[in-house]
Amino acid sequence: MPKVSEMISSKFLRKEDVGDDELIVSIKSVTLEDMPGEAGEQRWVLYFRELQKGLVLNSTTIRLLDKSFGSHSDDWITKKVTLYVDESVQFKGQVVGGLRLRPVKPPKNATTTVIAGGPPATDVAAFPFNDDLPETL
Repeated sequence: MPKVSEMISSKFLRKEDVGDDELIVSIKSVTLEDMPGEAGEQRWVLYFRELQKGLVLNSTTIRLLDKSFGSHSDDWITKKVTLYVDESVQFKGQVVGGLRLRPVKPPKNATTTVIAGGPPATDVAAFPFNDDLPETL
């Protein structure tokens, strides 16, 4: 027999769609949409390249995206985020669990350290070699 969550379909992502997995997804678009069953209510929805359903944004998620990727939502497009279930999410004073996201951090080895005033690391000629080694150590 199906679970109740499987019997009720939704146009938008729910925690049941993600389950225990963490999904790394790329932001495809941000749109303002009418909410079904809510007369006249509109909410921002984030869509991902890898998923058909969108994530309805709340103020917490919008602030996180702003802090991570900038204040203009066009700058969010193509950025990668991790989508996961946070069991501590509350709704109307009840702990119900819900979806959260966090930015994907670039790998540590993908960055280059630059020392101010120093030569670029690839400029081997800038590092003179001393071939006058002592004969005994």
